Amino acid sequence: MNIEIREYRDEDEAEWMRVHAIILSISHSWNYSIQERPPYTGNESTRLVAVHEGKMVGLTDAVYENQPGEMCFVKDSRGGYVTEFGRLPEYGKMNIGPRLIDATIADAQRKGIGRLEYWSQDRNAQRFYTRLGLREIGRHYRFRFAPPKAIADEVFKGGVGIEYIYGVCMPEDWPRVKQQHEIITKHPLEPHLCIGYEIRDFSRKFSAE
Repeated sequence: MNIEIREYRDEDEAEWMRVHAIILSISHSWNYSIQERPPYTGNESTRLVAVHEGKMVGLTDAVYENQPGEMCFVKDSRGGYVTEFGRLPEYGKMNIGPRLIDATIADAQRKGIGRLEYWSQDRNAQRFYTRLGLREIGRHYRFRFAPPKAIADEVFKGGVGIEYIYGVCMPEDWPRVKQQHEIITKHPLEPHLCIGYEIRDFSRKFSAE
């Protein structure tokens, strides 16, 4: 099948939102749904889509730091944080993901960026990045927990109720955190291990492997 990777256009918005919603529905990569296309105001970005026979089948966004450490975990140089990345489930085994990565690298280079970060709490995505040989740069748990009574009571004095608290912690602290707090474990609020990966070798072609 012929897959075209091209820049996102303003007229793509409705189709982009539809494809994004489908990808979100089968992935744990996002913590929330969106109803508007992110504009990334104030930062340069790469916004690409994969198209087959006039139909959008994949997408990716990367947002570039103005200063090192603005968004990325690694702070030794300006990086690109990949905020969106995925394809429709029926278009597997077509090399869409690696081609989107290659195209993002090429555009990042044109913008003077030398590294990209991909973070995901979705296990399928983590396996994909591992298969590609991306270097792991960090891990943390993302979770929600019931507020301690003292905190809930104090905040409620101001007329605010707390349904749950969203938290993050390092993997080595996770056993202790689970003992100290009432972690919410039911879907869709269950805990996830988020893993970060980095690309620095921009001479590599992922779609050729």
